[in-house]
Amino acid sequence: MSAKKLEIGVIGLGKFGMRMSTALVSLGHTVLGIDMSDARAQMAEDSLDTVYKADATNLNVLKSLRVQELNWVVISVGQSVEQSLIITLNVQELGGPKIWVKASNEEHRKILQRLRVDRAIVPEMEAAVMAAHQLSNPGMLDLIPKYGGIAIQELRVEEWDGKSLVELNLMHSFGVMVMGIRPAGERAFVFVPPARTVLRKGDALVVAGRPGSMGELRP
Repeated sequence: MSAKKLEIGVIGLGKFGMRMSTALVSLGHTVLGIDMSDARAQMAEDSLDTVYKADATNLNVLKSLRVQELNWVVISVGQSVEQSLIITLNVQELGGPKIWVKASNEEHRKILQRLRVDRAIVPEMEAAVMAAHQLSNPGMLDLIPKYGGIAIQELRVEEWDGKSLVELNLMHSFGVMVMGIRPAGERAFVFVPPARTVLRKGDALVVAGRPGSMGELRP
C-alpha cells in the first residue's frame, strides 16, 4: 500500500480506465469513476468506491461531483480527441487536481503537452518501446523514459563470483547502480547493498542504468 492515500478521479471506464482504477484501488487509494455509458458505470460499481454516469464535457457537472477536491484525475475517454481535450480543459479550469491523460496518438499527446498536463501517455507506444528494449536486453524489468531512458534489469552472477561491489565499481565503469541483491538460494532481496558486499555465483542483482550499458555487463 502507498504511504499516502490519494483521492483520484478516473474519467472514462473503458479497458484502460478500469485497469487503472482497479490497480489504484488495490494500492489503497480512493477512486471516483465517471463515464457517460450506463453499462460501463454499472460494471464499475462493484470495483470502485464511487461511480457516476455523467458527462464530463460539462464543467458544471464536474463541479457538482466535487472533482476539484481530488488529488489526481486520469482522463481516458477512448478515441475522441475533441472530447478528451474538452474534459482536460474543464479539469484544468477547476484548478485543483493534477492530470494524467491517455492520448489516442502522438499528435494528441503533443497537444496535451502544450496544455501542460502532468502526463500524457500513449499506452500502445510505451508498450512497444518497452517490448523492444526487453527483446534487446533479456532480463530487463522496466524502462523509465521520464528520467532519460533509465532501464531496470535483473542479472545473474557468474564471472563476478567472489568480487565485491567496491571492486567492480559498476557506476564508474558502466554508469550502472546496483539497487538490490538476492543471494543464491534465498527469496528476499537486500536493497541498496553495502559497497563491500561480496557476490557469489547464482546471486540475482537488480541494476539500474542506461539501456546501452546493460548489454556490456558480463556478470
